[in-house]
Amino acid sequence: MSTFYRVHWTTCSPFTASNAWSSLTGIDRNADGSKSECQQCGGDGEAWSDCPACGGDSPEGCERCEGAGVINECTNCDGTGWEDCLRGYSCFEAPGQLIAYYAEPGRVGMVPADEPVIVFEGWQADTGFDDEPTAVPEHVIETVPWAEFVARHQEASA
Repeated sequence: MSTFYRVHWTTCSPFTASNAWSSLTGIDRNADGSKSECQQCGGDGEAWSDCPACGGDSPEGCERCEGAGVINECTNCDGTGWEDCLRGYSCFEAPGQLIAYYAEPGRVGMVPADEPVIVFEGWQADTGFDDEPTAVPEHVIETVPWAEFVARHQEASA
């Protein structure tokens, strides 16, 4: 088990192992949070493409596309409109990494002063969209407001 650091947005589901799924920020998710809206088709399951069975080159007799050579089904989500999220919460292995992530251009000021940072022990399940670990929690060590977390760790590194 390792220690991880995460900003856990107050709008997220409760911080539990069963809710530990990651997707791109701002993407709609299904009820249990394990799937996110497909970004290739916009969640409607439709996207015209060459038939994966015949490649569109020899559609005659192809059962998949019924001879059309194309299908109107998203190949990213298999027409469901949903794609799997990554297992685990997006997080970092060191306080400085979390602080640096939210100091990058486009993220500065994104975290309100009272947004909770959860320090937890858990296991790494995957790697996230920004090459950060995604981890499943086993035990919460502490929950600290963002401003206090930043102040504490900036003092420690000074």
